[in-house]
Amino acid sequence: MIEHADKVITPEYLRSMSYPDFVALMKQDNTPPGSAYTVDYWIEHADMSNRSVLLDLACSTGYSSRYCFSKTGSSAEGIDISEVAINTAREKAAVLGAEDKLRYQVSDACSLPFSDDTFTHILGGCNFAFIQEREKALAEVFRVLKPEGIICTSNFYYRKTPGEEIINGVYNAIGFRPDPEWTLQYWQDFFASASLELYHEKNHELSSQPGEELKKSLLSYITAENEYTRQLDETTQNAFYERFLAIREPLNNQRDYQGVTIQLWRKK
Repeated sequence: MIEHADKVITPEYLRSMSYPDFVALMKQDNTPPGSAYTVDYWIEHADMSNRSVLLDLACSTGYSSRYCFSKTGSSAEGIDISEVAINTAREKAAVLGAEDKLRYQVSDACSLPFSDDTFTHILGGCNFAFIQEREKALAEVFRVLKPEGIICTSNFYYRKTPGEEIINGVYNAIGFRPDPEWTLQYWQDFFASASLELYHEKNHELSSQPGEELKKSLLSYITAENEYTRQLDETTQNAFYERFLAIREPLNNQRDYQGVTIQLWRKK
């Protein structure tokens, strides 16, 4: 019998967890769109170094800041509203022996616990889409970013309009309803509204993965690749697989309507 926070892990318990908490429970590296390719792009074009001080915004389990640290020696503060995710991020930083360089805390992106002009870089990923008061969060990010500092983003955008069935499927899977109005122009206008200057951009069209291929890759991840779930009994692994598949199938279905834009925005 496997327990988490005094709860027996069952399919019902996993279905009841929020999407961020489920990802954190699996100790999954919740990467920005494009994963290492995207973060490498940020590092190269945003001139990160061991002198860089990063804010990993809505950091989940801290993948982006850890990756930047491993490549450049940069330091980082990470914030997320999920306590489960923050605890996992701290554990992963401790494995690297980097607790003094990578610090994580539970906090809201709309009320950052940092002084003005603190960070050289903000790692935003696709997080602004998930923040309800994103204009307020952007103002906070602008406040804590040093002059000439860089916001690194990697946002999904719609290159064609999905049907309501696609949108409802995503909402049912992760508890978040994407907006078909989030086009490439939407994100360009959003960041430009904060007196930010776009100086690097790379766009990629997405396409869905065949259903059976997706199922096979998720089962392999749960049973063999994920360090946490591969140690569990078969019944518990199946519970994780069912929840993970219920999340990933709707997200996969909308990829035929999406693209990803990797952007770097400079504070004027």
